[in-house]
Amino acid sequence: MALTDSSIDRALADLDSASAAQIRQALAAPGFSGQITDCGPTAAAQLLPLAAQLLPLAASFSVHPISGFAVGAVAVGASGHLYLGANLEFQGMPLHATLHAEQSAVLNAWMHNEHELTALYVSETPCGHCRQFLRELSNLDTLQIHVGTQIHTLQSLLPHAFGEPRSKGHGLLDSPSIPLEAVKPQPNTSQQRAINAAQRSYAPYSRSPEGFVLECLDGQFFSGRAAESAAFNPSVPSVLVALNQRNLSNSRKVAIATATEAKLATAINNPLPFASTLISSVSKAEIKVVQMDAR
Repeated sequence: MALTDSSIDRALADLDSASAAQIRQALAAPGFSGQITDCGPTAAAQLLPLAAQLLPLAASFSVHPISGFAVGAVAVGASGHLYLGANLEFQGMPLHATLHAEQSAVLNAWMHNEHELTALYVSETPCGHCRQFLRELSNLDTLQIHVGTQIHTLQSLLPHAFGEPRSKGHGLLDSPSIPLEAVKPQPNTSQQRAINAAQRSYAPYSRSPEGFVLECLDGQFFSGRAAESAAFNPSVPSVLVALNQRNLSNSRKVAIATATEAKLATAINNPLPFASTLISSVSKAEIKVVQMDAR
């Protein structure tokens, strides 16, 4: 759905006038990317209440042509920054192409190089799919999940979970980069951006990193990288991460001019068929592919 002045007014109705003015200024900035970076001098005291109050704003970014159901999420970074998230659906695509709001907010934080989340605020109780996805974070014992007036731990929401907990430094947000390079020399700008994204992939289960880059007609680039889950199905491919970043920006309604996928030449899974089908549902751009090797 398109943000309008009236929808923003409704979403920010519970904020004090100074905070609301600050958020409006952030939203109007050309480079807005779903991140709230400056909460004022009293940020530490106001951060958690502000995160809860921003849920209506996060939900206003929802694209839900199938369900008609908007969900918002706000991730609180250890850095003190806030990251918006919203569910993202694609008409004409299978239901598994949907990105959930919790995933959207976590991935938004990840793409802004946030290394740890202290809290996650959600307008609806997380489904099992999202609970399993959150298992890939390395600070499960300290992450607080807020739904309304209730505060949960992931352990309470997902007892007897599948898969082993991720150790510090090896989770979705804090895992190390993967050294990669193009099979052919001198990749162009979009190809190099896709390779750079792929290097920050979280692919501990398939060992098949991949990156995706969208360029819009206004010259803005949006990158995505693979985010895997031990249960596989909650995994998010790089094309969906890139589309999420575009949706949370001021270029969300700008047409996609080019699309580039970087994939490992020896990958045991192939992200390209899904990426091609998904991109064709929202754009006429053809995907250019660059093959990568590990260094």
